[in-house]
Amino acid sequence: MNILIENGIVLPMTESENSARKYFIASVGIKGNKIILVSSNKDEISSFKESCGEDLEIIDAKGKIVMPGFINTHTHVAMSILRGYSDDVELMEWLTKHIWPIEGKLTPDDVYVGAELGIAEMLLGGTTSFLDMYHFEHAVAKAAINSGIRAVLSPFFLDGRIELFEDDLARTIDICKTNSRTDYMIAPHAPYTCSDDTMEKGIEIAKRYNSGIHFHLAETRNETPEYISRKGESPTVHLCKMGLFDQHTVAAHGVHLTEEEMDILAEKHVTIAHNPRSNMKLASGFAEVSKLMSHGINVSIGTDGAASNNNLDMWEDMRLTSLLQKGLTLDPLAVPAYTALKMATVGGAKALGMEGKIGIIKEGALADIIIVNQNNIHHFPLQKNIISSLVYSCKSTDVNTTIVDGEILVQDGKLLKTETKEIGAKATERLLEICNR
Repeated sequence: MNILIENGIVLPMTESENSARKYFIASVGIKGNKIILVSSNKDEISSFKESCGEDLEIIDAKGKIVMPGFINTHTHVAMSILRGYSDDVELMEWLTKHIWPIEGKLTPDDVYVGAELGIAEMLLGGTTSFLDMYHFEHAVAKAAINSGIRAVLSPFFLDGRIELFEDDLARTIDICKTNSRTDYMIAPHAPYTCSDDTMEKGIEIAKRYNSGIHFHLAETRNETPEYISRKGESPTVHLCKMGLFDQHTVAAHGVHLTEEEMDILAEKHVTIAHNPRSNMKLASGFAEVSKLMSHGINVSIGTDGAASNNNLDMWEDMRLTSLLQKGLTLDPLAVPAYTALKMATVGGAKALGMEGKIGIIKEGALADIIIVNQNNIHHFPLQKNIISSLVYSCKSTDVNTTIVDGEILVQDGKLLKTETKEIGAKATERLLEICNR
């Protein structure tokens, strides 16, 4: 498909914080899955139209914001089927007494339905890529391919589950090979659920497949002291010695990290996927995002799963990322609006190992683009500073169009490949069935 997005307010996310030209009026031309034109030059736009002939869809974006889609760098998308299943308890009780028992009942078909639900929510809200972690990840891969979203799937393992993981990984890899929008990572669940033997096995598998690693790190206050009492050193120090960070690594949460650990993560180019709302809801604490970034760590944004959030709305997590840091540091410049936007786009691309390919609007980049309305009441009076409006006022329902890999998946706020009500009804019916098993 060839697409021309005309006369939009283009926010390419390629400029620095101090740039005076963070956004501008321009048209964006897409051929196949790539952006080949970002211009306000009438001759260049006419030339693009002529090169497309009749095979061209024109989108009028006048008054709308054209920007890269969000990249959700930590979620368990299939847990959307468990939304609201267990609320208002701390993490370990939530996991051991509520979530893990019901997850033990899930089948690949359940996971597919949950993933279908979560992916629909993300696409409607402007998320074009996500990094997932779950079991039966091959079912999530199928849901991702059927929806058209870009996804990196991470089958997870923990003690006693390595054989099931290897089967899931093999199936996930086979499915990912059939589609250019899907890839995979290896996911050792967490230091508190994986022994050294299990971790070493996971590292060996990651090296064998030359894949990245995606895991939970320093999420709760008690994790590190308990780990030190057993190992004599923190999880970050110990896992670094084991060679975990020699692979491209995304560590989710990173709430309770020391300065020494931050230095290690920076040196090893580990991304921290920040999940502010989930961390707050489970009373895990507040990650020191400003300090992480001052150490040179790439910090991206994730929603975590809808069972602990309870939605996959990157707008809310991006906004809270900025506001929380201002409150924690008593510094209104701790995470400025543009920095938060970069975390949700450029930072996410770096987390996925796709820096320069997604998370930006630039000639040659992949066409993962969203178009955002400014005509809803919460945007008025319209401001000159659209960065502020996007981060502090925008809602997921403001997303008009979502394009992934050059394919329009959401238009006029509606999914093109499936019906939202149908997906919701199927998920509700499936959860009742799971609970009755």
